[in-house]
Amino acid sequence: MHIQVKSDTYFKLKPLPSDQLGESERVLVRNGTEFDIQYYIDIGSNHWQIELVEPTLGDQKTTVWYLYEPDIRLKSPITLKVTSDTLFKTEPKISSDLSDDQKIFVGNGAEFEVASYLPAAGGHVKVALASENLGPKKLNTWYVYQPDVKIEGTRRELKVISDTLFKAKPTLSSELSADEKIFVKTGSVFELNSFAEAGTYHVKVALEGAFLGPKNLTTWYAYTPDIRINGNESGNQPNETAPVTQPATPKDPGKALRFPGFTGVYYTNHPIIRTTVHGEPGNFTWGEATRNGTRIPENANVVYGILRVCKALEDIRHNYGGRTMTINSWYRPPAVNRAVRGASNSRHLVGDAADFVIAGVHPFDVYAKLNRWWGGRGGLASATNFTHIDTRGIWARWKY
Repeated sequence: MHIQVKSDTYFKLKPLPSDQLGESERVLVRNGTEFDIQYYIDIGSNHWQIELVEPTLGDQKTTVWYLYEPDIRLKSPITLKVTSDTLFKTEPKISSDLSDDQKIFVGNGAEFEVASYLPAAGGHVKVALASENLGPKKLNTWYVYQPDVKIEGTRRELKVISDTLFKAKPTLSSELSADEKIFVKTGSVFELNSFAEAGTYHVKVALEGAFLGPKNLTTWYAYTPDIRINGNESGNQPNETAPVTQPATPKDPGKALRFPGFTGVYYTNHPIIRTTVHGEPGNFTWGEATRNGTRIPENANVVYGILRVCKALEDIRHNYGGRTMTINSWYRPPAVNRAVRGASNSRHLVGDAADFVIAGVHPFDVYAKLNRWWGGRGGLASATNFTHIDTRGIWARWKY
């Protein structure tokens, strides 16, 4: 990660007002100075703790400093441009429901660098500004009405939500030597290059610009309940629409299907789950999962993936009172995934992801309702015209 000082400020050895520190406990840093940092932690009261990649300040040995966040700009490739006069709000609500100190006017043409952004209720986007602190409280996190802005660029972050260990191997920390693990504090935020599932409750993460531990490693294994991942992969903009399908259990069973590793015969118009845990007839069909039988799973693991996410879809439909749900995309073989501009490591490749639409409900509202419920069971994302869910077992969130 890269930061730039945008107003003369002090880097401090303690998170206190600079006038309460001695000269040896603070260093004046001039406007325009730039640094590479390993991570940052928002410790509240508009202060960050950071760790520099190189000890270039003070005694030339110290890398951990505290700074006043409004004086700093986090450089980001994501840009937000206001395309129509709008309001930035502290909550995703109609502006008339907010007090004057909960909203600020932002004019057409204004541009901002953005650290991260996610869907929010009411057609809003939650944005964390990278270079500006707005309003009387100097806030950097706001909600803005999606049609009023254009956001371009991608960036992924890993945030630690509970004190944890990054490990050189995906195993119990007690089985690792001291130089094979490092302690990472709650709230630490790292820029993420890539990540991949790595067995039970672990994820392999490749950090961007963070060199940790005695060996200065950038690749580590993290315990999945202790982290959250936000942000979309570059180029991940799937564009599939729903095919014509028949409802579950019609008189015509449809096309007969056979799957690797299974001896039975399955039919496109038959439900994947005959009776749900709610005692209701299954709604989602093998035809929806396989694009009307044109995408046969490559192996048994894909079939198991289809079953996992189907259970989630049935739960969602139940929670919405049986409202009609349309599947835009489910299982995708590699060639199809590339053709529709899916992510390079898309969960659609293993069958446990689905893009869907709930009749009469905006996808951002679907995301907002499901976010806490789905938790760390997998990925959740929304575009303006569909919602994505998967069962990867890692808290991952993004907006298309």
